[in-house]
Amino acid sequence: MGNILGCRNDRYKAPTSEPVEEPEEADDREGEIHMLVCGIDYSCDRQSWAGPPPNGHGPLDTRHAFDMMVKLGQASGATTLKTLWNQQCTTEGMKAAIAEVGAACGPEDCFVFYYTGHGDQLPQDGDDSEAFDQCFCLVDANGNTDDATMTYRNQVWMRDDDFAEAILDSVDSDVKVLVLIDACHSGTMCDFTAEHSEWGKKSQRAISISGCEDTQTSAGTGKGGYFTHALMRATQALQEEHEDGSYTVASMYNMVMEKYNIHKSSGHTQRFDIHGCAIRPQEFVWPLQPLETFISPVGA
Repeated sequence: MGNILGCRNDRYKAPTSEPVEEPEEADDREGEIHMLVCGIDYSCDRQSWAGPPPNGHGPLDTRHAFDMMVKLGQASGATTLKTLWNQQCTTEGMKAAIAEVGAACGPEDCFVFYYTGHGDQLPQDGDDSEAFDQCFCLVDANGNTDDATMTYRNQVWMRDDDFAEAILDSVDSDVKVLVLIDACHSGTMCDFTAEHSEWGKKSQRAISISGCEDTQTSAGTGKGGYFTHALMRATQALQEEHEDGSYTVASMYNMVMEKYNIHKSSGHTQRFDIHGCAIRPQEFVWPLQPLETFISPVGA
């Protein structure tokens, strides 16, 4: 088993693609779920590589994954379930939605954020080193994520430190945060492990699970990303295993990896990343537990 080290207020990274320790049993889920589901397939982009021909090689297959996550939120009894799709996924729109959903959270509630779309890297601002920020490839008000010169991205994309700031400014310290990302180059999108991390200063209990490491790309199945497919399969499996009980983020992470390894593409490998702050995966009850029998839309 992989061990997650450090005191409760430390930021951590679990050993990549190794199972994390699971508790013998989990507490019942407490508090309400407030969920924001964001997705972009770039069919709205009329000028960059991300959109449809003749300018681009898109769109993506992300609508399938987006719809699956919406249905999972509904099945899990989410009190708030806000969605952003394509042109709605501007930096301003996402920050406003995070603030809206975060403001709805009360003590011990869980803020769940999900994103499916392109992810990429940009050189860190004002830094002459080779360090990069992880980014969501968001769009402008017209639905474009870039231009032919590939410089417009600097105005449109959301960097990891801006994303972290948006969440931390929007939720109280007694709210738990779960971030799920099905995108390329997304391992450290929350910036938990950054030096002088604001997550640690606030002791914000938060965990992120990403579909790949910062240096990797995430693959699509033609009907949504492999990470989201594995999450759907894992949800059905854990509901069957824990028919009379609850389960934790640790159990979900391990089952997601198991399902991915069974169904992965033979020509592509991505390693799921789990990071966090102030709470361990075996202490964090998985919030998206369907209230009734759940059948995975992509099979078991």
